[in-house]
Amino acid sequence: MKDRMQPTQDLAGPQHVAELFRLGRRHEMRHELVPARRFFEQAMAAAKAGGRTEMVMEVHAFLGIVSLKENNLGSARIHLETALAMAIAAENAQLEAYTRQETGFLLLGEGKPEAAGGEFLRVLGLAPSVGIVNLTGNGLSGLGVAFLALGRTSEAVPLLLGALGIRTEIGDLEQQHVDLVHLAHAAVLLDQKMVAGAVAGFLASSPETRLGMYAHDRRTFDLVTAAVGTNQAAAGFDEARLLVASLTTIEDPR
Repeated sequence: MKDRMQPTQDLAGPQHVAELFRLGRRHEMRHELVPARRFFEQAMAAAKAGGRTEMVMEVHAFLGIVSLKENNLGSARIHLETALAMAIAAENAQLEAYTRQETGFLLLGEGKPEAAGGEFLRVLGLAPSVGIVNLTGNGLSGLGVAFLALGRTSEAVPLLLGALGIRTEIGDLEQQHVDLVHLAHAAVLLDQKMVAGAVAGFLASSPETRLGMYAHDRRTFDLVTAAVGTNQAAAGFDEARLLVASLTTIEDPR
């Protein structure tokens, strides 16, 4: 009977590790954080058992992302610092850029916009060599958010609009929601409450608004809606984008 048994699956083999990682990514992209963490942790254990250093590095980065989405900043820092050190050592520019990006978002969550801005500038420096356009979008958006926190609103607006333009070009609706949240915040700071209220009203009516947000994005959205309400809503993305484009002509009243 022994010759009829199925071969035992290699639980540390590259195919098994890759499948666990793929499942983790699928759930993370859907913001299903409990199963995402479970599969990533299984992938980590299997990758370590198989001596697959490159996969260990990638899993650390994505466990950092899951932790950020959970607003578990302590866990996020451990994973992202480990992934960043490994990426630099391996001269993996793409993973370094992504990890610096997430570290920037972590620093925004920790209330450290100046340090966050430094990470996003590094992302923008790495993005052209990596060749992934949305890295530039994330770098511009993150730097814009950092500038808003630092009181540099007029400088933040073109950065956020640049990010929004990239998301529009590549059809990334989730990140357009996030960019519009921070542009609505810029409108509040520029005393353009009609613009802020129309954009906030549009975002409040969309079930997708909070999907791509980290905790600092959600706090900003709540701040905007508390300031201007959601009664007047833009008709859609096109009108919202047109409204925030007008912010480039407004001088900061402060």
